[in-house]
Amino acid sequence: MFAVEMGIIDTHCHLTDLPLKNNLDEVIQRAEIAGVDRFVVPGYDLASSRAACRLAASFPAIKAAIGLHPAWLGTAEAKTGFSPEPFRQLARLRHPVAIGEIGLDYALADYSAAVQADVLETQLELAALLSLPVIIHCRRAFEPLYLSLRKFPGVIGVIHAYGGGPKLVEKFLDSGYYIGFGGGVTRPHARKVRETARIVPDDRILLETDAPYIGSHTVLKGESEPKDCLAAAQALAELRGLSLAEIVALTTANAASLFKISVTSSR
Repeated sequence: MFAVEMGIIDTHCHLTDLPLKNNLDEVIQRAEIAGVDRFVVPGYDLASSRAACRLAASFPAIKAAIGLHPAWLGTAEAKTGFSPEPFRQLARLRHPVAIGEIGLDYALADYSAAVQADVLETQLELAALLSLPVIIHCRRAFEPLYLSLRKFPGVIGVIHAYGGGPKLVEKFLDSGYYIGFGGGVTRPHARKVRETARIVPDDRILLETDAPYIGSHTVLKGESEPKDCLAAAQALAELRGLSLAEIVALTTANAASLFKISVTSSR
């Protein structure tokens, strides 16, 4: 493992999902060898949020987030309206570090922009009530997302796997949001992501993988693990003219600040 003052925090990985959950000890061991020693695991519906909280209760290095992702909006929410109460109760019992993964997704085959906005804003309201940051998912909906976020000026969080380009990112930075970079930044032809990675301020960058879902220049989609945060860190360091130790130190400090977790490794 490389020598740095602090380890990497993967701020977005789905350790509750296959194939990672079936080999969790090995996944965590491989991550630690790569210098990744803490993990934020977001839910995307109530079941996965509960599973993330159970993991966090069993592994000190894992922190949970809870929320309803737009891709998991069912007909019940569309017909009767989304209730945040089960998530509020879960937060009271389990103390997650964030509300997420929540957001807007206009790339889905069948979606209602109105329903997505209503569910997102209800969860932003919950985050405000609980004084928690949010983990935001967004595809093809960055302008509508910005309009929803600006209604909750007291809420901050991270735009995970940001793909909106360098011009639009300023709006989210001005609103206090952090920007998450993962496998995309390792791809030489990912122009928008890499241009954005060069301009985001040092105090707003986070590392993530979205494991196992987002791949990288060398890892196929569906096969990524938290250990692959190291490759993202190396790519960010090169793009920004920093050493690997410097990029690790600043992203770890940022994650610790946003999610209120210890800057010291749990090992």
